[in-house]
Amino acid sequence: MEQNNNDTLIGIGVVFAGLLVLVVITYWKIVLGLGLLVGAGALLIRWSIHRAHERLEAIAAAADRRFAGDVFRFGDRYGRITRVQVAGLPGQGRFQVLSELLEEDAEGIRLRPQSQQLTPPADLAPLASSRGIGRFLAGEGIDEVGDLAVEARATQAAIECLRESEWTAGALERLEQLIHSTSRTLAKAAGNELLEPSIPQLQAALEAFSAEERKLREAGEEAGRMLRKLMDFLSVPEELRPILNFDLDQLFDPQRLQSLEQSFQEVVLINDTFRDLSHDRLA
Repeated sequence: MEQNNNDTLIGIGVVFAGLLVLVVITYWKIVLGLGLLVGAGALLIRWSIHRAHERLEAIAAAADRRFAGDVFRFGDRYGRITRVQVAGLPGQGRFQVLSELLEEDAEGIRLRPQSQQLTPPADLAPLASSRGIGRFLAGEGIDEVGDLAVEARATQAAIECLRESEWTAGALERLEQLIHSTSRTLAKAAGNELLEPSIPQLQAALEAFSAEERKLREAGEEAGRMLRKLMDFLSVPEELRPILNFDLDQLFDPQRLQSLEQSFQEVVLINDTFRDLSHDRLA
């Protein structure tokens, strides 16, 4: 019974195939025209999707040039956009906004990386200008803060304070190693004819390292205090900020970290120079 059913199905298939061949032979011009039309339509759709994706990437590149590094408000938090790009394949592309947000948790204040994917509007024409892109971002809850606004300056200062704190912590670790190695060498120098002539230089280096350590520790603590004040200011409701007496110029010196880095490099150079001299002496 099952064999009979299979034979019947095969027979129907053969008949259908024969009819299809007959139709193609009889109406081959129409079939060919329809095939060409479908193929052209598929190519046109593919080209349109590719062009739309290219336009999306061009808009993202323009937004990246305009907004990367600028301060924005993300809901009730402040931060800066670090990159604007396109994520996804053609036909599924979205704007990807990478940012760093100031936030505070149990571990302290930090910059938290964030990535947001935004669905572009069907009509990309309004995004042809920076103002249009800004309005689009604002509609997604990402509001630009003007460069001259005190909130923008306070956010940038807070980010610099974080950078200063992180750099200071790393510099202190290096200085602690230098102080430890210098103290250990100094302890071995007395009575050692190879090291004894270097005792004055070792003592001078140790004093320089210790003085730099105190300066960096004070700078790190000051950066922490400034960061706390800046975060407190940014946490005040926006409508109350205009009545606050907030002098950012007196609170934060943007050149301070550069001075600290230069001073630290000079102290490290003392160690490198002394190490080279000691190597030549012992060689």
